[in-house]
Amino acid sequence: MRSIKKIAIIHPTFAYNGGAESLIINTIEEWQKDGFDITVYTRTIREECRDSINQKYANLSINNPFSWNKTVKYLFEELLKFDIVIIHNFPATIFYGLVVRKVKKMNASMPLSFWYCHEPSVRLYGHDEASFRVRNKTLDPFAVITKIYDKMGGSAIDHIFANSERTKNHVDLVYGRSATVVYPAIKINYNVEKNIPKHFFYVGRIEKPKNIETAIYAFELLLKNTKYKDIKFFIAGSGRDKERLKKIVSERNMNSNIIFLGYISDSDKYKYLSESYALVMPALYEPFGLTVVEAWMSGTTAVMSSDTGVAEIAENAVVFADVLSEHSLCEAMTYTLENEDSREELIENGKNIIENHSLGIDKYAKKLLDKILLSITL
Repeated sequence: MRSIKKIAIIHPTFAYNGGAESLIINTIEEWQKDGFDITVYTRTIREECRDSINQKYANLSINNPFSWNKTVKYLFEELLKFDIVIIHNFPATIFYGLVVRKVKKMNASMPLSFWYCHEPSVRLYGHDEASFRVRNKTLDPFAVITKIYDKMGGSAIDHIFANSERTKNHVDLVYGRSATVVYPAIKINYNVEKNIPKHFFYVGRIEKPKNIETAIYAFELLLKNTKYKDIKFFIAGSGRDKERLKKIVSERNMNSNIIFLGYISDSDKYKYLSESYALVMPALYEPFGLTVVEAWMSGTTAVMSSDTGVAEIAENAVVFADVLSEHSLCEAMTYTLENEDSREELIENGKNIIENHSLGIDKYAKKLLDKILLSITL
């Protein structure tokens, strides 16, 4: 068995404050404890990051195809220094495929590669089979060419891991390849103090696919019950839909009940979660949904769609709703308000799920590394 010491990670948007980026950072920190030398190649350097996490700039952007050759040449020279390469997120797949093509032309030896797939590109392939069929009919030349290169990259990768069965099925649909499911994880902190619930909470990107608008209308319905007129709904995060949603809230005179927090720290996030009746995750689709795990850890439950990766393991720990219906969302939110015993049972079930499915970062990092090592021996 070849030894592993040096690991390269290719991720185009490492500075982004999303679940994928947190997962990478936490995994790196766990693997560094075992002495691994890890470098992240990205076009968005993360400024607030531990000095021990080595980052190198690589122009992983598909917007200017004339710059691709320079990026591929750079990655070719860099990646051959490593024992394994781990790819995260589109369009890293494209550049990896081009590097492999160059390696073959140069008759060089490429390190083994692994893709931790959070989801295939929604823009290219949709989020389910129906939207995939629609995207497949596109005549947009840029999309058609991009898919050719992306699939070339997908076929060049040695092993694929998926963050859920949902994503695994999408990988099979798009690339015709099998994947091994390894659920993502969070940094566990059971010292988060559970407080008396007093509000609802959303945290994440504020963009249309996250469907926050429907949650706002659902909360408006809830406020029509006079006994809930003082309850608040805190929305944390930023995104392209934020100003439009703020305008909706203002026009409906809900500024005193719905508060946009902007970016918040992890400690503040856990505080808001610990004081929530429920995390509201109204996304139309979600490859996994790590904020639900963070909610369980913080002593609350979640209101969410069943069309998520985390739903595969969350059946007895959340309240499901039809997130396209403001009435269904309102009923689910009301349920968490009015059924304290049931809410506490959901929270306890959630904490058990964290343990049973190894959703703590230490167990996740070991599981992923073990599967990588097993793949190498086969």
